[in-house]
Amino acid sequence: MLYGKQAKRSFLRFKPALDVEMLITEFQSIPGNSWASTYWGHIHSSVGMLLLRGGSGGNESDFTCETVQDHALLDSLPYIRQLISAEGPFGEAKYAFIFRMIPNGVTKIHKDLNPAWEDMFRIHAPIITNDDAVLISDDRMVHFFPGHAWTFNNNAMHGVVNGSSERAHLIFYVPMNGRLEEQIEHADFIEGWQDEAKLAIIQDKSKHTVPSFPGDNAMIETIRTLKSYGWNLEKIAAFLNDKGIPAKTYEARWSPEAICRLIPLIAI
Repeated sequence: MLYGKQAKRSFLRFKPALDVEMLITEFQSIPGNSWASTYWGHIHSSVGMLLLRGGSGGNESDFTCETVQDHALLDSLPYIRQLISAEGPFGEAKYAFIFRMIPNGVTKIHKDLNPAWEDMFRIHAPIITNDDAVLISDDRMVHFFPGHAWTFNNNAMHGVVNGSSERAHLIFYVPMNGRLEEQIEHADFIEGWQDEAKLAIIQDKSKHTVPSFPGDNAMIETIRTLKSYGWNLEKIAAFLNDKGIPAKTYEARWSPEAICRLIPLIAI
């Protein structure tokens, strides 16, 4: 699909060098309770999410809605803010977030078909990774190593296979603009390679699938319903953990405190 003079293509590595040390420093400064559980458990079952620019509805539409805002944490990440700004190397991003993937995690094969993403280029800035981490698109794969930003055809079938350590990428969607068009014109095309074993992993629907976080509103309604049965917060938390429903905070379990952070006691 063409955008101006450019078409989405797997894979392109952009020329500008990124400050990896600054990216790592800002990534490591993010409080642990800022990370949310995935909304897409059947696809991105191995990731925690941090939305930096998007909506404020507390559900997956935050990644695709028309009205967006910068979230408060972005104020403490000046280098990342600059990268996604209108003055940055690619022009202003409409959406921005960080995905962190657990060791040996998998993103199942899928296409980004939401109309909000279709006419934008998806840019990856690797923060931390490992040599065995690959992004697969149209049956070919590349390791996105840090130091440069990358893009690929996210409208094609794609997925991720991680190696034995955590992988974290800053990801942002940028509408076509003069800065981005120039960067694409000068980017290096990387053909990638094929690996049938890794391709089989992203196509296997029987593994690495976990429930997704249902969103704030759905969880608030569920907790209120359970409270109406006379259940206390300890019993509600145990029930949610037993059902395998992810808590809102990545890698956390439900507890009375987690419930109260989602719903003030006065509202329960």
